[in-house]
Amino acid sequence: MKPNSIQSGFAVASLLLFVVSQTSAQKFGDAVLVHEWNQLEFAWPSNAEKEAAIQNQTYVPERSMLAGIKIHKDNVYVTIPRWRWLNGHPVVLAKVVNTTGKAVLEPYPSWAAQKQGDCNALQYVQSMEIDPNTDLMYVIDTGVIGHQLSLCPAKVVIYDLKTNSQIHKYEFPQEVVNRSSVFLNDIVLDYINGTVRYLYITNTFEQTIVVYDLQTQSSYKKAHPTMGLEGNGAENITINGVTYTFPMAINGIAMSPDFKYVYYSSLAGYNLHQVPTSTLRSKTAGTAGIRVVGRKTSQTDGLAHGNKRIYYGAIGLNAVYFWDKEKDLVDQKIGEDRVMMTTQKELKRDNRTMEWPDTFAFDEQGWIWVITSRLQIYWVSSGLPVTGDPFIRVWKIYVNETSYLNRANERTVDGNNGAKTLSPHLVGGVHIIVIISCLSIFSTAWSRIC
Repeated sequence: MKPNSIQSGFAVASLLLFVVSQTSAQKFGDAVLVHEWNQLEFAWPSNAEKEAAIQNQTYVPERSMLAGIKIHKDNVYVTIPRWRWLNGHPVVLAKVVNTTGKAVLEPYPSWAAQKQGDCNALQYVQSMEIDPNTDLMYVIDTGVIGHQLSLCPAKVVIYDLKTNSQIHKYEFPQEVVNRSSVFLNDIVLDYINGTVRYLYITNTFEQTIVVYDLQTQSSYKKAHPTMGLEGNGAENITINGVTYTFPMAINGIAMSPDFKYVYYSSLAGYNLHQVPTSTLRSKTAGTAGIRVVGRKTSQTDGLAHGNKRIYYGAIGLNAVYFWDKEKDLVDQKIGEDRVMMTTQKELKRDNRTMEWPDTFAFDEQGWIWVITSRLQIYWVSSGLPVTGDPFIRVWKIYVNETSYLNRANERTVDGNNGAKTLSPHLVGGVHIIVIISCLSIFSTAWSRIC
């Protein structure tokens, strides 16, 4: 037995032990509270500018509330809609940064991009999506302040996160998005042959899915009864014993990782619906293939699809739930076009800190992020009450999955309408294939030692 062989063997063994220790560091359902605020704070250029904004009421601190969230290369991006008031919201899109030991919101990509009344800037941003394959952020801008002051046409803006610059803008025509009844709520991307071809956007007030074709730079919309209010009292949501009324139509939207199906639901509804992307991709296909997949445990705001599961906020239960779609596909021995939502499980619940689970995001280490905001109290009050208990929280929960967009640029290059299987699931932030490779290396090294 040679000394070099012994050293090599121990080195490989140490590496293997490190990998195994890393894989056992997290378990499914582990939750971490990342940020919390009583009121949001912004990274102002100077204290004088902050005070001036307070004086002229372009900044009213209690009026800013988080809605959307996305993660990209350890950066947290959030949206702050100009929701109920005509003034007081200085920023609508931001990145979370740490300043003097506390988390504040830095306007993204700049302060100029937040200017109310400037149609070249962002007016009302509820949500966005980030493509990890291209470092591009797709932002939907309703253009209407407080859901009543229509300043600008609704639009899509694309930013390059590598350069922090705007690279594309598209304004929706009136026949697709009516400026008097618009609420662009959530967005998913559709890959075809290695690139993003379509954007699918929920328009809550018009009860439609808006389709934007990046290749032709044209748009159209799809309408169906399942995109409206469900009825039967589904608009009444009881949270911690208090009932609130939210007559809101289509809201959350999620894309399957093979890019064959889109899932959506109304806030005023329990049902989860499915539509084939082949229907959405064709302006003339009508609403073929739309169906009810099943009834969720509660009304839902945001949706998110990982490698194998669909996650949703069970608002009436102060919890995050998931549909184990992969399990149901196996158990029912059926295709995704006919599978029914049977296996629903609780991921995380807390009656105080998980009120109103809103929007979701995946990172690349196997965590799903979620904003919880007590939106129901904010919605019926004059703003965020001043209390000792934070109203706005950002959580991350370990689920051993990544986004539907993971490696989509590689998985869809075969040119068909589907996509190849996602890469192996993450285990403790390390791919299973890495562990197998380490075992192989260790085995080879040990055979040489012996």
